[in-house]
Amino acid sequence: MTPLKKYIWLVDTVMRAGDKGLTLRQIADRYERDENVSEGETYARRTFQRHRDEVLDLFGIEIECYSDGSDFRYRIADNGGNEYFRRWLLDSIAVNRIVTDSREAAQYISVESANNTVLPILLEALKKQRLVSFDYKPFWKEESTHYFNFQPHALKMFERRWYLIGRYHKTHRTFALDRMSDVEMQEESFKRDTKFDLEKMFFGAYGIIVEDIPVESIRLKVDAYQANFLRSLPFHPSQQELKRTDEYSVFSLRVRPTFDFKQKLLSLGSTVEVLKPESLREEMKREITAMLKRY
Repeated sequence: MTPLKKYIWLVDTVMRAGDKGLTLRQIADRYERDENVSEGETYARRTFQRHRDEVLDLFGIEIECYSDGSDFRYRIADNGGNEYFRRWLLDSIAVNRIVTDSREAAQYISVESANNTVLPILLEALKKQRLVSFDYKPFWKEESTHYFNFQPHALKMFERRWYLIGRYHKTHRTFALDRMSDVEMQEESFKRDTKFDLEKMFFGAYGIIVEDIPVESIRLKVDAYQANFLRSLPFHPSQQELKRTDEYSVFSLRVRPTFDFKQKLLSLGSTVEVLKPESLREEMKREITAMLKRY
């Protein structure tokens, strides 16, 4: 079994134990009983500690140690950060274990597909600060472009697609992983740009599009049914619910009204209405009028 699968096994095993966690002996017993994982090996403390470090390094998931008064136990730490990504990652690990452990269970699980075959290569390149090369074919071009000596700085997920953000010829570029091919990690390493700030780069962005337009205070009136979805999966971290009635809710958020944000609003149809700013409201009217002409 590859080391990555052992890391996934460790996260899933500790996660299933919940807040109470497990002792090292309990983890080792489960490891050694699962011959598909252990391959007959014992789970030494040194191996466990190495796996903990790799899980934190690769996934950003901390397996913390705490004392319950009689024993030292291990559990998944709730240490903030990007909670949506963390939740998605933990859920993905859990599904991966189910599908791996039981083909019978797998037939009852349907997941949305995404082309992430190059993700492990890019994760390794990020970790080792190694240059990468790849071919990239945008939707609007028939021919691929070859990129060499690309400096990978970060990976970002948006609407089931992974994106690579990095430096190429002194400028930051973003590429969708599902449009990449022939991805290779080069032998040459690079020094990561210490001034690169992923959060700052996407400040006010709804998704992956970064435009030099002001962040605006936006208010949306959403019907009561659709409001349930916005509460469980907010548009943006800045989202707040200002008013709630039996018929509708009013949400505020501070974002740049980029193309992808406006497309999202349009996808919700008549369940959402832009209250402010007036400029965005008028723009949505024009888009809706243009749509009506097509029908």
